[in-house]
Amino acid sequence: MPESGNQRLIITHAVLTGLTPLIPVPIVDDLVKSYFQRRLVRELSRVCAINPTEPEIRTLADDPSSGCLAGCLGGALLLPFKLIFRKLFFFLEWKRAADTVSRTFHHGFLLDCALKEGWFPGKRNAFELRAAIDAVCREVGTGPVERAVSLTLVQSKATLKSAANILSRSLKNLSGKPDAVRVARAAESVEAEEERKIEGVIDHLQKSIQSVPEDYFNRLRSRLATALGIG
Repeated sequence: MPESGNQRLIITHAVLTGLTPLIPVPIVDDLVKSYFQRRLVRELSRVCAINPTEPEIRTLADDPSSGCLAGCLGGALLLPFKLIFRKLFFFLEWKRAADTVSRTFHHGFLLDCALKEGWFPGKRNAFELRAAIDAVCREVGTGPVERAVSLTLVQSKATLKSAANILSRSLKNLSGKPDAVRVARAAESVEAEEERKIEGVIDHLQKSIQSVPEDYFNRLRSRLATALGIG
């Protein structure tokens, strides 16, 4: 992967987002994930001197099922089962963590491409860009980066567990029903500590991703332009 001024920013947020499956509290973990996903969009936009609206940020950042009433109700109904299955199959959360890191990295990489090229907000709106990013990830796949991510996470389990525990402790101080604002504040309060904890993981993952052939990333850029209908 060619060097980019935003490469480490993207990888850092991908790893922070990947910690959320290790938070042993369903619903709260999704709120934390949305916080880091939205912050990545804000940071990449800020670097490019772009000021998207909050609805645009949510469109570009959030998973399709997040933030909707049905999703929240479904999460509440499934909460007891999620708690049981997480205790029984915690090892599966590592696979989900790797998937989350890889998916967040690709979304960040493609968003960065679009911002730098001036495709958003100038030529396409947030809905069109998000649809194109999702389409490219489905079409091209995330395999080369996902392999690098999986290997890095396996080699860094102790560090990542420790970082996830830092975040979990901050969330335990929440009283009553958690909401996006209070969860975001709790996550923000320990961000610096978390980033120090995972600095070595970020370094390792950055080196691993840089070993992925440049042709793969050129293909991602090319397919994004095609999906947006930009010649």
